Amino acid sequence: MLALILLIISGIFAATLVVKHVLSLKVCVLCSSIFLTWTSLLVLYKLGKFHDVVLLSLLMGQCVTGAYYMLEQRVKPALRIFTLPFFLSLTTLFYLVITGTSVVLPPLFVLLGLWVVAYTIFAYRNDPGKKLVTNAVMDCCKDK
Repeated sequence: MLALILLIISGIFAATLVVKHVLSLKVCVLCSSIFLTWTSLLVLYKLGKFHDVVLLSLLMGQCVTGAYYMLEQRVKPALRIFTLPFFLSLTTLFYLVITGTSVVLPPLFVLLGLWVVAYTIFAYRNDPGKKLVTNAVMDCCKDK
């Protein structure tokens, strides 16, 4: 099954590359290929026609990471304070889409807490006493 999915992704990649060139679209061909694949597989999974939840999860995880990197390039550095709650919100959303679980309040409370903490750090980012924390959070992924 994995080999077939890899071939499908490759085909979608090639087709999207052509469409991007012909229509002069500003899209990431790799991200589009992965997105189109996992959304199709999710529909098939929900219809009971696809059963490899690990592969589906991996593809969705790649999409979460791609969305994070895309956003990171487009937002002001000060907004990178929201990196962790944004990333974990996407992870939670995709988890809930796959599992369809009805137990949503505990993770939503955790996410709400993370967003509140991130907003608090953001609100006090220019306070000299908070600069160390603010810079550490904003530069969490940089090699220093």
